[in-house]
Amino acid sequence: MKKRVIDNRQWFLKLLAGLLPGAAFSLGLMVLIGHLCGSTGNPMTLSSQWLMWLAATLWVSCLCVCFLFRTGLGAWLGFGWLACLVWLVDTLLTGFDGAAGS
Repeated sequence: MKKRVIDNRQWFLKLLAGLLPGAAFSLGLMVLIGHLCGSTGNPMTLSSQWLMWLAATLWVSCLCVCFLFRTGLGAWLGFGWLACLVWLVDTLLTGFDGAAGS
């Protein structure tokens, strides 16, 4: 069996994947958990403070994990699908009416 080595030839693409779709994933997860736990969005409440720290921790984790992908495209696809999945679940749980503005 051929041994696969993780290298950093595409480090810039991997870093961008951790920054951009990684941010969308961590913020989407923060919004989803905020909806599920009933947070009001007031920054002075304990739940909102916890959610803000959670988003920062998740984003830093995405920046660390992005270098474990074999290619930059794999990192983009991985974090992109996770971000799309989180935002889709949030849209399905909250409904489509909120964005209409009517």
